[in-house]
Amino acid sequence: MSNAVKSTKKWYVITSKPREERRAFDNLASQGIDVFYPKISAVKKRQGVKSVSIEPLFPNYLFVKLDSETTNFNAIRSTRGVANFVRFGANMATVNEPLIEQLKQDTEITGDSDQLPSLADLENYHRGDALIVTNGPFKGLSAIYKSSDGLERSIILLNMLGQQNEVAVSNQDIDKEA
Repeated sequence: MSNAVKSTKKWYVITSKPREERRAFDNLASQGIDVFYPKISAVKKRQGVKSVSIEPLFPNYLFVKLDSETTNFNAIRSTRGVANFVRFGANMATVNEPLIEQLKQDTEITGDSDQLPSLADLENYHRGDALIVTNGPFKGLSAIYKSSDGLERSIILLNMLGQQNEVAVSNQDIDKEA
């Protein structure tokens, strides 16, 4: 008979205090706890300018791998930046290992600005997409995406005066129509 030791480590879901995911991550990691904080690249628009930024995939949520038999859960909950464990009734929420591994693969970001995808990579305009012009002389007009015109510009089709016209505009000045 083999005396295989069954691992009692599970991935638990914790919430951070508002906008303190990074602080909770750093403090948990410094305690030697296996912690996962998934982040993704996203397009943000600030003051009319689009840029690529790193955002939490699940704002205010982190995953920690803990041994249910030996871990002091109160110490984890008392860590700076941590709000509490996610619970369903009396039971703490857990996530299975394959899901965490898949999330790690899908959200792998090194944090180097050289590794960030470009704005064009994230916007993914396709021929025929309905757009709205957000800046410039055509502001407020609906358009159809035709093609890319380099990294910073696109060719769109605008209906003006009963005719469809091709216009080159900055990618900063268009958004997908909701």
